[in-house]
Amino acid sequence: MSTRTFIAITAIALACVGCSSNPNETPSGAVSATSSSSATVSALPSSTVVAPAAPEPPPVPPPQPVTYECGNLDLYQSGTALYSDGTTGYEAECDTYVAPAAPELRYCDYGGTAVFTDGSYAVNDPRCAATAPSPESGYPYNESEDRNGDGVVNGYERCGVLCGEEPTSGDIQTQYGCEQGYITGPQCE
Repeated sequence: MSTRTFIAITAIALACVGCSSNPNETPSGAVSATSSSSATVSALPSSTVVAPAAPEPPPVPPPQPVTYECGNLDLYQSGTALYSDGTTGYEAECDTYVAPAAPELRYCDYGGTAVFTDGSYAVNDPRCAATAPSPESGYPYNESEDRNGDGVVNGYERCGVLCGEEPTSGDIQTQYGCEQGYITGPQCE
């Protein structure tokens, strides 16, 4: 079909648009023409041309429930939950923390100091208040040497040579450092 023929048929079809009293009805004289590019010309008014409906999106499946598993205690803190959506959080079911038992009294040290199984100590434990120091064990208690106030004079707290007593380990180390030359000054005189 030539372009002139197509234009002529289109003009005739458009001229007949107002021929019918029903706007949805195609007039009897209207001609529909198809070009080589498969375009269809309709005789209906442009206000009644309905655009094709957009395709409906596929239905969205309901979300999967979020589940969790407890994290490996070698990698995570106790109580850590690893959720199926990739997040982490706390779940009581995953919490395996057990509070440590209270330390027990191991022995009463010099000066009535209570020494416990976890290595801590207390000077006011009533179980050790009446304990008399043994003269054969430890250093004699001298309140002026008790630098941390724990009721026990440890070796590092002793005065030693400066007070006219036996040398402490610190005194011996200082003397050695002076002899080797890596300690200098008034403490080596």
